[in-house]
Amino acid sequence: MARARAAAAPTAVTVKYDLFDLPTAQHKAGLAGLLLQIDHMNGPGKSPKPKAIPKVVARTPTTATIEFAAESVQCLFDDVYAATREIVKVKSKWATAKEAKPPEEVEEEIEEKAADGTVKVKKVKVKYFFYEQVQPTGNVLRQYVTNAPEPWLKLWRDMLWNIPRGNPTTRKPFEELAAKKSCGEGAAAWGDLVKHHQALANNAFHTDEVAGSLWLGAQAVNAEGVPFEGRVEQTLLLHFWPLTAQVYAPQILQPDGENEFVGYVLAIPEVADLKDFTAQYPRMLGQLGKDVRGYRPAEAVIDLPAEGALSFLEHLAEVSGEITEGKELASSLGSVEFIHLDKRGNNVKTLAAGRVAPRPGLLTAYLGIVGRVGEKPPYANPLFRRGLLLALLNDQPWFQPFGKLFADWDVSFFVPTDAPPAKLSWFWADARKKLQEVIQAMPTDPRPDDPPSEDDILATTIKRFVGRYLDARLMKDGGFDFDKYRAEKKTPTEAADARRKLAERLFLEFRSRRDQAFVDHFSGTFFAVGQYMGGKPFPRLFERVATALMMRTEDVKTLTLMALSANSWTPSKKKETPK
Repeated sequence: MARARAAAAPTAVTVKYDLFDLPTAQHKAGLAGLLLQIDHMNGPGKSPKPKAIPKVVARTPTTATIEFAAESVQCLFDDVYAATREIVKVKSKWATAKEAKPPEEVEEEIEEKAADGTVKVKKVKVKYFFYEQVQPTGNVLRQYVTNAPEPWLKLWRDMLWNIPRGNPTTRKPFEELAAKKSCGEGAAAWGDLVKHHQALANNAFHTDEVAGSLWLGAQAVNAEGVPFEGRVEQTLLLHFWPLTAQVYAPQILQPDGENEFVGYVLAIPEVADLKDFTAQYPRMLGQLGKDVRGYRPAEAVIDLPAEGALSFLEHLAEVSGEITEGKELASSLGSVEFIHLDKRGNNVKTLAAGRVAPRPGLLTAYLGIVGRVGEKPPYANPLFRRGLLLALLNDQPWFQPFGKLFADWDVSFFVPTDAPPAKLSWFWADARKKLQEVIQAMPTDPRPDDPPSEDDILATTIKRFVGRYLDARLMKDGGFDFDKYRAEKKTPTEAADARRKLAERLFLEFRSRRDQAFVDHFSGTFFAVGQYMGGKPFPRLFERVATALMMRTEDVKTLTLMALSANSWTPSKKKETPK
């Protein structure tokens, strides 16, 4: 019997992608990135026009049908991996690279924040080294990021070179394009699509190993010899997720008060509506801000890894006009995944990961913590913002995450001691502001159908207890009349100094006590002076506080420390600027 003739290789392969069939957010983001890449190649401003472009046969909110051919796949990869060779300027000498030109020493201005909050500009000499390096072009991002694109593109390129392409051997596609060659990944991808087409004819799927340079956390073959495999037509999408993932620079506060940037946070959208997302995302890129902090975009600097996901949701909601109280983000996103990665030696370590799904009021509350783009943040201290963000993400009362912060950090971060962190905005000013906001939001005549929360009643009551105790104790011991000072908006230096020292001592005393020891110290301290405990608008305060002391001891402890921080500082009248 004659052997059956092998099927001829197809000249075109059509793939129908379905969001519900894709296994991860990276794949879904990759599908959206592929569509944006094709739209970019078809765009009127694209010059020179590619010889061939994959054809989007159909596009619905959840599916995309794309026709590929050998030449169009090659053009696709040549554009997404476009790169040039450029001279980069760095502050540290590279051990293994040849310098492109001699080093230069230049004078630069840096800002230093003093303990009193004033900012001084200091001139320092900085030495720069110059090296030739392959630089990804980022054609799609360059088209849409129109406000100060270079800082955003630099952040994106730095992320690529440190995280998915941290190993120099994985940068070959970019190096080929920088050398004016065709991208080898294009021919390989077309070969995989042909195998996919042939496997489908036999009612099967073709799978192959997936490299970590494409799929975060993957390893083509692990130490035990077990391969990490995926369907080849889906693996193709992983070349395009970097086009739709936002990159953030997480700042980690150090014990000396300095902020250190550690790695990168990637916010990867779990796309739920391809049509809406591919329409909104380019507009979102076009509205990224111009402000720069150092060499990083100011909007990209975050205090908490999960803030990257919140920021992505907020930016996308802003362009679609959907930030309103109680309204969720529309169906373009199911959630945003975040992953905090840092290159350490030859390995990339995952420091944090999670996902944030939109819910009513989430983005309004987020903006209430960090402020809108271009505006001064409502709270200046990064530790304070971090605590509020943790509470928002975990759906906790606003003060609960501060319990761990108070236990882990030195008292000088929370109370104005003799040597507070010089380069850090004041925590106690933010604590005072937040508690004042809670007090102002309390109803003066609460209705039965709209009562204040027990958390707010407890927070305002404890703040009043602490403030009353400090006023009475300082009057008795030193004759300092803080009621008079507040009325005159002028506090003598010795009175302010005595207040902060007493608050610091009490902070340390209460922080060191737990359970019944804390309850006894709370009662013996704050009830040693006269306290208002009843009447309208909130009756039975003594019973409420007593119950909280026994049933919610840690919450009372956290609010006590917060109130001591807020009451440790008395604002002085601002000096008038002479005309």
